[in-house]
Amino acid sequence: MKEKTDTRTAVTWGALAVFIAAPALLLATGHDTIKPSSDSDKELSLWGAVLPALAGMLLIRAIPPRAPALLAEVGDRRVLHRQTTALALIAFVWPLALFLASIAGHQALIRDIWALAKPLVFLILPVVLMRNLRPGGEPDPFRLRPAWWPRRSWQWLAPVPAVLVFGWLHLAGPFSAPLPTSADYPDPAVLAVGATLTFFTANVLEEVFFRGMLQTRLEALFGRWPGILLASLLFAWLHLPTHGQGGGLPLTLGAIVAFQGVFGLLAGYLWSRYRNLWAPIAAHTVVNTVPLLLM
Repeated sequence: MKEKTDTRTAVTWGALAVFIAAPALLLATGHDTIKPSSDSDKELSLWGAVLPALAGMLLIRAIPPRAPALLAEVGDRRVLHRQTTALALIAFVWPLALFLASIAGHQALIRDIWALAKPLVFLILPVVLMRNLRPGGEPDPFRLRPAWWPRRSWQWLAPVPAVLVFGWLHLAGPFSAPLPTSADYPDPAVLAVGATLTFFTANVLEEVFFRGMLQTRLEALFGRWPGILLASLLFAWLHLPTHGQGGGLPLTLGAIVAFQGVFGLLAGYLWSRYRNLWAPIAAHTVVNTVPLLLM
């Protein structure tokens, strides 16, 4: 038991140190604004990335009740370890491979396969692996089905204030970035296709994988907050190939942790607190899709 507690403590403080070091690095190097993505010509204030997520998390903490852990009892923890390791490897290796390809000058290839490959990488491959990592037909320690449509009304109502406040601060708050204009997407057909693809491949699939599949298992192994922190860092790592900031790898890592990683904390806390996967999907939609619809 003491060894398990020590592991949880080490994971928690190590991950927290990364989240503190990232904005500190940006501020120390004079980068108090960051690009939401590498192909954007707009910049977001560092506070515009951090403060809306923190405000949302405070509201999540203030509004009870809290859902129980989905993996409170696990029969064979070896299955859980194997599944978690496989999912973590997918989350780490896929962005690393794309990042190395971008260094080699294949940026066009990455743009072509980034969204189209996500159903394979974040849904089909994990489902196949989860099935094959259960020897002898042993039941899966986690089923995603209850997360798709929670039966308790408070699981739907309680996340609403946090998502709304986060959305308002992110889109129209004092530190929010300028909304896109028609000049950014001159063709309505391109805009419609882009918004639809973004919703399904990013807002839905990324939340299913990083929160529903990966974070839940990390929580079962290390506890709620270590699981949230680790899943958020891997979620930030996902954006390494497409969110390079210029100025070298340390600055890019600091930016994705401060922007996507901090958003991952909000999404992860929504999922852990309420066990309604549509809550982090809604928050993700605020970031990725709502600005396009407001055009």
